[in-house]
Amino acid sequence: MKRVKKIVSLLSLLLMVVMLTGCLSIDMKVGKNGSLDMTYTIDTSQTQGMMSFKDIEKAIEDSVEGMNDTAGKKIAKLKGVKENKGKKTVTATVNVTDINKMGDGSFFGTVKEYRKENGRGLDNLVNTKDKSVKEDKVSDKLQMVYFPMGGTEQYGLIEVTVTVPGNIQYITDGGEIDKKNIVVFSGQDPLVVFKKGGGFPFWLLIIAAIAVVFFMMTRKKSSAPVSAAPAAEAPVQPPVQSDAPQSAPVQPPLQTPPAESQTAAPDDSGNNAAE
Repeated sequence: MKRVKKIVSLLSLLLMVVMLTGCLSIDMKVGKNGSLDMTYTIDTSQTQGMMSFKDIEKAIEDSVEGMNDTAGKKIAKLKGVKENKGKKTVTATVNVTDINKMGDGSFFGTVKEYRKENGRGLDNLVNTKDKSVKEDKVSDKLQMVYFPMGGTEQYGLIEVTVTVPGNIQYITDGGEIDKKNIVVFSGQDPLVVFKKGGGFPFWLLIIAAIAVVFFMMTRKKSSAPVSAAPAAEAPVQPPVQSDAPQSAPVQPPLQTPPAESQTAAPDDSGNNAAE
């Protein structure tokens, strides 16, 4: 009981800081599987020492533990809390494995599932052109995410940026679409209806791989004539080598003089004998 009161008091003090400073931004990145990465940035430049960095860090740690206690298991993990003394800000990063287990009414799933749970907010949506949309025009098959701000939205002091894994179709009236999958809220309960993205098609990866192989093969073929050029000149050389056998018949006449000297020798010896 004491722990609960301590958490409530710390969170109340943190909310007071937000109201005084007028600046708390939350960046929410929704995963395809319903996970969530949250980054809190608190401007402490106007707190006048009401809360130290350790107090803020403790409040965030206790809120994460409270989330896990509500879920009955560890679904939230505090990745880190950092203080930037130069900019006078405190940044905290929290990872949640399942939005539906947060215990504060947050939801991730299809519009059909949200309607079955009697979820609110579908009657206050606008399309990407900022035009109001009737609730019955919102398809059950679309995906959606919802985050209740617990009453803090009425002060308009908290800026929430939500990034969804798909193309935005409808948002809570008052939000501003920044990109096709990013919307910024200030003073509203964030509700985003989106068409689930399929990611990068696997078959395109296969085509890309085949294209690379084909390119490498054609490149090797184009370089083949250059390396074969010396081999093509080889047949031209035999006529040059054929001159060597033609010079061989010239040598026998060089050996005939000794034969003539041998025939002349008997004539001389014969003449000597006759004398």
